[in-house]
Amino acid sequence: MHNGYVLHPAIPIHPDMKIAEIGTGTGIWLLELAPQLPSSILFDGFDISDNLFPHHSLLPSNIRFGVMDSFGDVPEELVGKYDVVHLRLWCCVVTGSDPSKLIQGAMRLLKPGGYLQWDESDPRKPFDKGEHAEAFLPVALSIYESFNLDFSWIPELDKNAEKEGLDVVEFKTGSFPTSMLPLVTKTHLSAHAELIASAYGAQSASLPPREEAENCLYRLIDATKTGAVYHWSPIMLLAQKPW
Repeated sequence: MHNGYVLHPAIPIHPDMKIAEIGTGTGIWLLELAPQLPSSILFDGFDISDNLFPHHSLLPSNIRFGVMDSFGDVPEELVGKYDVVHLRLWCCVVTGSDPSKLIQGAMRLLKPGGYLQWDESDPRKPFDKGEHAEAFLPVALSIYESFNLDFSWIPELDKNAEKEGLDVVEFKTGSFPTSMLPLVTKTHLSAHAELIASAYGAQSASLPPREEAENCLYRLIDATKTGAVYHWSPIMLLAQKPW
């Protein structure tokens, strides 16, 4: 909805291509893209767990899902197999401000000349509107810190890609249109509810009292009815593996 496309229009389409997504989750990106392209194209989704995969009986024959650690070694049978590798929302997965292993793994999956499409968010400077959104920001920052999340790599994603040998085709940051803000805010706050549950489940000593954090989030959710906004800024990278 934000980009105006699912697959970047600069990526050439041919009937024998193979497309992969790492960190696929529910596979929603693949499931949205597949009907837009020729049925001869093969789609593979990978994640570290199969908990969110759709059941195979509900999938078209050209979409498959498999378990793979995207920070680990790429299986030999997948090396150089794909024309496109897609990543989205790794900001709360990459730790220590170092996405190099993730990029290296994606490059191993790509054919020479293949494309890396990466859709990301930058939590360092969230867009917040309203007193409850501003009050929630320090709570959110304490949660990120408890997970050892350093987002300084995100605005440097193009440089990180170039460092690993990719040619950057397009890199842009932006903002969501006003019409999308209610949906974007709701999505981000739902994600933060999960982050809060995970953070306090790990019993980090750096966090404020759990009831305080949850009440701060609930007040913000309620304030969205009167125009409060909270979300991260979108970032997009398109890069190509050299021939």
